[in-house]
Amino acid sequence: MRAAVFLGEGKIEIRDVPVPAPGDGEALLRVTVAGVCGTDAHIYTGEVHSAVPPVVLGHEITGEVVETGRGVERFRRGDRAAVDPFVPCGRCEYCREGEERFCANERFFGYTIPGGFAEYVTVPETNLYPIPEGLSIKQCALVEPLATVVAGVGRLRPEPGRNFLLLGAGTIGLLWLQMLRGSARAVIQTELVKERGERAKTLGADLVIDPAGGCGSGDREQNPAGSPHAGGCGHGPTPVVSPLAGALRELCPRGVDYIVDCTGSSAAVGEALPLLKKGGTFLSFGICPEGERFPLSLNWFYKNQATFLTSRRPPKEMARAIGLLAKGLVDAESVVTGVYPLAETEKTFTRFFEDRASEVKMAIDPRV
Repeated sequence: MRAAVFLGEGKIEIRDVPVPAPGDGEALLRVTVAGVCGTDAHIYTGEVHSAVPPVVLGHEITGEVVETGRGVERFRRGDRAAVDPFVPCGRCEYCREGEERFCANERFFGYTIPGGFAEYVTVPETNLYPIPEGLSIKQCALVEPLATVVAGVGRLRPEPGRNFLLLGAGTIGLLWLQMLRGSARAVIQTELVKERGERAKTLGADLVIDPAGGCGSGDREQNPAGSPHAGGCGHGPTPVVSPLAGALRELCPRGVDYIVDCTGSSAAVGEALPLLKKGGTFLSFGICPEGERFPLSLNWFYKNQATFLTSRRPPKEMARAIGLLAKGLVDAESVVTGVYPLAETEKTFTRFFEDRASEVKMAIDPRV
């Protein structure tokens, strides 16, 4: 079979490798689509060191069962399934305490286990979730990232009728927007790329702000570039003199109730945190580069009684994500911009960094 093998920083080769045989309790999937995650792109550039080369990348996997090993009971040949990429050991203290997400011996598809940028992959039955008929390739490409967002919403537990500030309108930011828009008083989203900001507006953002220059799109009057304001949140972790603060002043003079970072950028977080309302909650969701440090003012958190949360990995939320997609509650067509053949795997990483205006979520179809 053909597989895109990551060999180290900046190097991927399409190789012919043996088709894996399913072991006991495993199924062999013919991969129908594997989403290109931002983490994959940053692994490729050497910014993230999660993967152990040589390894086949790709952890957002959907496929068709073509063979099953002994003991597999819930799936049979021809069934479609999505893959939970996280494989806990089940033996360490965390796993025995029911905290598999902190597993001391974790394995992960596309990092330490051969992933989905290949024609076939073997998966434990316990990591498979049935895909209903009618779910499109683009919808399937969003199952795993949407599951992480569903988990993040569960971690945040937002109250309805509140104001939200989402940092970034990439794949994750647009999924967060779709999860929040029905119950929020207002969802404000930041985005530097004009075309992505327009997508956010189309998907229901009440106000889209270019933090470099003010309101990117929305129904409110645009603030003149170069006219920063301090906003209504008072003193924060860093001095606030920015178009973001000025654009938020009218809508949320006391600040926003929730901030969700979908960028992994400490600069973006540093600019936004002072805009959090007293008693508000900040959720760190985007993955920061390894080794990056961010100076937080504990005194500011203390005085404002602000809550700082993080969310990582979808704890058993794959089925809920599939259900949301099957019901049409998440618009995949507006998020998934391109599905490419396996031979173009490396090119998709280039597109990820260079074609941000036209590309948002990309995926690989190894069948072509």
